[in-house]
Amino acid sequence: METMSSPAAASSPGTIARIPSLPGLPVLGNLIAFSRDRLGLQDQAARLGPLVRMSLVNIPVYIISCADLARDLLVDRAASLQKSAGLQFLRPLLGDGLLTSEGEPHRHHRKLLAPAFTPKRIASYGEIMVHETREQLARWSPGDRIDLADEMMEMTLAIAGRTLFGVDVRRDASVVARALELAMHAVFDNMTSLVRLGYRWPLPRHLRMKRAVRMLDQVVYRLVAEGRAHATDRGDVLSMLLLARDEDDGSALTDRQVRDEVMTLLLAGHETTANTLIWTWYELGRNPGALARLEAEIQRVIGTRPITTDDLAAMPWNAAVLDEAMRLHPPAYIIGREAASDIELAGHSFPAGSTLLVNIRGIHRRADYFPDPFAFRPERMLADARKLRPRHHYLPFGAGPRICIGSHFALVEAQLVLATMVQHAKLRGLPSTVTAEPLVTLRARGGMPAIVDRC
Repeated sequence: METMSSPAAASSPGTIARIPSLPGLPVLGNLIAFSRDRLGLQDQAARLGPLVRMSLVNIPVYIISCADLARDLLVDRAASLQKSAGLQFLRPLLGDGLLTSEGEPHRHHRKLLAPAFTPKRIASYGEIMVHETREQLARWSPGDRIDLADEMMEMTLAIAGRTLFGVDVRRDASVVARALELAMHAVFDNMTSLVRLGYRWPLPRHLRMKRAVRMLDQVVYRLVAEGRAHATDRGDVLSMLLLARDEDDGSALTDRQVRDEVMTLLLAGHETTANTLIWTWYELGRNPGALARLEAEIQRVIGTRPITTDDLAAMPWNAAVLDEAMRLHPPAYIIGREAASDIELAGHSFPAGSTLLVNIRGIHRRADYFPDPFAFRPERMLADARKLRPRHHYLPFGAGPRICIGSHFALVEAQLVLATMVQHAKLRGLPSTVTAEPLVTLRARGGMPAIVDRC
């Protein structure tokens, strides 16, 4: 069963007199607990206080489980921060793309990609999102036993391929899934290792990462080559990247630069949405009343016709169900930052190089922010309830200048997919308890078995 934390004590965003420490072992500190039960450690930190210190061998790490302090760090102190060392373990995979770049390069990358994620452009993707969902459902038959995790990963990958790159990547689904699993476990093994050595050392975890990169490079460089062969704007992100020119010297992006951005979008663009859908179905399986209300809303608004992006505003329960699932099971369950210069937070000074972790999952499960926090209650995500709650109490996509650029894309996709699935399929046999696996994103350990009743 997934470990659940108790509500954190209410706290002020002002000065904290003393920073408590998580109890740990001599020398190793909290490394073993961090390796074996990271979510349990986050829950323990949330119970202990708004700002808590832990130790990974001789490295102090500070865990923030207070929304006000999280906003202070991610928004007000953003200029003094950079991504944490943990994310740098993904650099062999993601290169210098949007997720890993810093400073001016990051601003340049974000400006380059921003046109691809405007509301108008995302609305144009809606028909493709619905089509690919129906394609996935057409592969099911009543009585089929499926792994919903595999199905959602394949489907969201297909959607990413069609919308972002203008190609069919379903044939690559198994390769991408296997490579991503190798990479995520390699990152986790690096983060929890007593000795951290560069990727040039032929350690098993490094060899797994190199294998993952080779597998994904075959897919991504093929996409880049196919895009260059067309040499026209086909309305997808890849075309836009290939046609982009530097404002100063007019130069185009190299294949490597395009590769890094495509790799980031390919992985980030399907992994998090798939996990959101997986956890949403998990909660709907445990809360039939919420599912019945969703079915009624879909029948009332769209009936049997295909849903469009224009319908979403009339379907608030659909969005609320997804939002509540992301509250309980945020795909980005923790956000790491490293102080690039000395900063002050909650009355304490943190020198450059300090690591601070924003405990998103812990914040989302605080009783003073969300009463009865472990219950699945989508009504708390409806508009009237949200107006009564500070916006930064809910941070599924982070906050500040590095908030996820694809958040609107992900929300539109998830709403269209969920409504289409509820409209055409009925699932049963979903497990009543699932263990969460905190890798780069929050996965369901062992998948999500289900039986198709109708499709």
